[in-house]
Amino acid sequence: MPAMAHLHRLLPGLPPLLKYRATDWPHDISAGLAVAAVSIPVAIAYAEIAGLSPSAGLYSSILPLLGC
Repeated sequence: MPAMAHLHRLLPGLPPLLKYRATDWPHDISAGLAVAAVSIPVAIAYAEIAGLSPSAGLYSSILPLLGC
């Protein structure tokens, strides 16, 4: 198997990253901040409703993003 094909199998998100345009960077940052502004308070609130610490809510909202 050629090295590049093997790398694409190991990192399936690599081809889109190689085609990424720097002009999209400000829009992606603002979208990420908007999502974080909503999801962080929601995660903390759900943890407190469940009787858990706020850090447990933050961890529970981050782990799905990592594919765990």
